[in-house]
Amino acid sequence: MASHATERAGRASRPRSALVVRGGWEGHDPVGCTELFIPHLETQGFAVEISHDLAVYDDDERLAATDLVVHSWSGGALTAAQESNLVSAVRGGTGFAGWHGGIIGTNVANAAYLRMVGGRFLFHPEGFQDYTVRIEAEPERDGEIVAGLEDFAVHTEQYWVLSDSHNTVLASTVFDVEPGGEWGEPAAMPVTWTRRWGAGRVFVCTLGHRVGDLTQLPTNTMIQRGLLWAARARPIREARQ
Repeated sequence: MASHATERAGRASRPRSALVVRGGWEGHDPVGCTELFIPHLETQGFAVEISHDLAVYDDDERLAATDLVVHSWSGGALTAAQESNLVSAVRGGTGFAGWHGGIIGTNVANAAYLRMVGGRFLFHPEGFQDYTVRIEAEPERDGEIVAGLEDFAVHTEQYWVLSDSHNTVLASTVFDVEPGGEWGEPAAMPVTWTRRWGAGRVFVCTLGHRVGDLTQLPTNTMIQRGLLWAARARPIREARQ
């Protein structure tokens, strides 16, 4: 019979687990975009599994034992049970992360999901826009995700989102006043944020309409760091000792 020390060592040596859930509207290229980050997770010691079916969220035990869920499913809809399982897992310590419509342009009828991620896509001007992503100089916390980065220009969709004060905003953008438009003064919007939900961590970046957006170095760096930040620090069995 193995000793307790041997059992603990075995648990500690097991790789952390990441579950990539991808699908939905193909215009956001969920496969191509997630493939950019899977090698990074693997080199950081994660055992990565991929699901092309939201039914994976029916397995509450699997979710609770997963260290990071990367959700890339634009236009999705969770059943009540799937939503409850996912939110409960994050509340218990499972990390949750994603970008663009794959995380905040999805599950729009799932209020508990939207509260967990801390934002919902509302609108973007037609076509791609030229705008500046502003790195917050002194974020309240979690500044390591944007450390060393400077403001940068992008040419892509500019997301107008609903969010709340529980988010720590790490990067933002501004919608300028449009002549004859509906708003009379510039409107600041979060681009990248972190959020605590129970014992879990949530990371969101609104950039990422296409693979090219995610290969731009500052965006890629933020997301790589954000995935690691969101993940549970230790395997679930080790954390419960």
